Amino acid sequence: MKNKDYDVVIVGAGLAGLTSAYYLKKFKPELSVLVIERSGAAGGLTGNWVDHRAGPDKKLQPPMHMIFRQKYPNMMRLMQEIGAELSPLHKGYNIFTSDGKRHRLEMSGWAARNLPPPLHGLGTFRKLKIPLKAKWDLIKLASASSYCVKEILDGVQQPSMVPNTLSLESLELLLDMGPRARDFLETISPSIFNLHPYHLSAARMAIVFAATLTASRDSLHYHVFSKNYNAAFIDGFVGKLKAMGVEFRFWTEARRIDCDRSGERIEAIWLRPYGPDASGSKRYVCENCGAENYCLDRAFCTRCGLDTTLSQIREGNIKRPVDRELWMEPEEGGYERIACARLITAMYPHMIAKLIPLDSPLRELPVVRAFYSALQNQTRLSIARVYYRKPVSRGERFITGTHNPFYCFNGCQSVYNNFGGEDLGHDGGDVVDVLLDAGVIRDAHSPEVQCRRIVSDLRRVYPDADPALVEHVSFADLYPDVLYLSEQPSIAGLHRFFRTNRTGAANWYVAGCHSGTIGLGMESAIESAMRSVNCLLTDSGSSPGPEISPYSMHGLNSAFSLFGKAILWWKAGGSSINRHVGNSYSMPPK
Repeated sequence: MKNKDYDVVIVGAGLAGLTSAYYLKKFKPELSVLVIERSGAAGGLTGNWVDHRAGPDKKLQPPMHMIFRQKYPNMMRLMQEIGAELSPLHKGYNIFTSDGKRHRLEMSGWAARNLPPPLHGLGTFRKLKIPLKAKWDLIKLASASSYCVKEILDGVQQPSMVPNTLSLESLELLLDMGPRARDFLETISPSIFNLHPYHLSAARMAIVFAATLTASRDSLHYHVFSKNYNAAFIDGFVGKLKAMGVEFRFWTEARRIDCDRSGERIEAIWLRPYGPDASGSKRYVCENCGAENYCLDRAFCTRCGLDTTLSQIREGNIKRPVDRELWMEPEEGGYERIACARLITAMYPHMIAKLIPLDSPLRELPVVRAFYSALQNQTRLSIARVYYRKPVSRGERFITGTHNPFYCFNGCQSVYNNFGGEDLGHDGGDVVDVLLDAGVIRDAHSPEVQCRRIVSDLRRVYPDADPALVEHVSFADLYPDVLYLSEQPSIAGLHRFFRTNRTGAANWYVAGCHSGTIGLGMESAIESAMRSVNCLLTDSGSSPGPEISPYSMHGLNSAFSLFGKAILWWKAGGSSINRHVGNSYSMPPK
């Protein structure tokens, strides 16, 4: 295998990498495709893993994999082709605001059934237990959000009234939103999008807000996977790809990307196999997340990102540590070189940036230069899976979102009620997944303290969740090297500024949620992979491959967006906030 040449090498076996491989083989089955993955299994950031600290049956995964039918058309089609086990349709969320009030956020009733978007959401706003003024503030934000959506769908990188440099808090102040409406938004944003508003720009969060509450008739309705993510979807996906002839190399890390002297073509990628079959490799269990890992020249947990290289050197498990930069001295480090006819990097930009040598002409390419703006701008998350001896959630299957200062977590969900006990290693009790984001909760407290707070606060959500019933808590911090970008100027200015999945090197393409059109999680990863495949096939002289389902707005939503634009224009004093930012530049294909 070491000397074999491949038509396409894909780095990363997350959703974008798997989707790229699938559509390449579907439309050009004669292509030889190799997928490289540094972990021992596919799935990427959203994948699950065994928590070996608690035995082989306990698992951990980033929680709340929500799948929206209207917002995820390309993902829905892919899942129909591949097969996936989904839960019944969820109709909404429970939301706890900072005053302790419990809201049921759902679209139901006469308005939801009979009125077109965005009017169908009026019943949703009416049922919220907040003052009328706060409801009006949310409607103002919804109209401004619809304007942002329309601008993005029209191909504008930065809506002129809501540039990427404007924070959501600034937009709230610009719209004169009162504290109750802002408090409600602070609750639903991390519950639905995993991150607090101050991590992201106004344009990004506004699009999520509109997509959630006003864009389509069932925009609050969602499915989750009816098992852990890998068991419900990824394992079958990998099996189908192998049957199609795709080769996989797990426990293999990309370390360096080489190009020709001009930077016009990628010539090779250097890899470092280090798993159970590598000579000198040592198995270890991550002390932070319980995942199985192997160390050879560095100890880096592929699931949570914890780097314990120095500890492994002190313990004698690493004899020759990796150089300061991954791309340094590949031959001396025992790396493996694979010639690249075409390369797709299905990785986050900050991961790619670490693979390019300092003197490489690739760093002169505008898109590649943007990768470096992503370094150290990743979010920080913590997750927990709490096992109870008895049922505690009274059959609730939907997600409960919380206001972060009120509870110590962003949201929780009984996965036992969705999965059942078969894939959880737990029978007869309850299992609740919990998500925490960055901030004082994580930074000021030890994992032990956080777990105690989680268990205590879960009783406020589920009154039957007596801490004495807790059998086990699997807890993990997730570190920047495995996470997505948290700062919208970096993520939005990356690839969508150029409206392309091309990098500027003729045979190198990027795929991932960071380069999708709308930036909505798993759907963006799939859509971006489809676009990368179409770029590759077109550049190779072939017909385009997968047909990408477009995103559209109802006619009344377009009118609603004009109302939002007018409000923004009025609040901004009759001028465009973003008047000096060019939105029309498009990088031509090479």
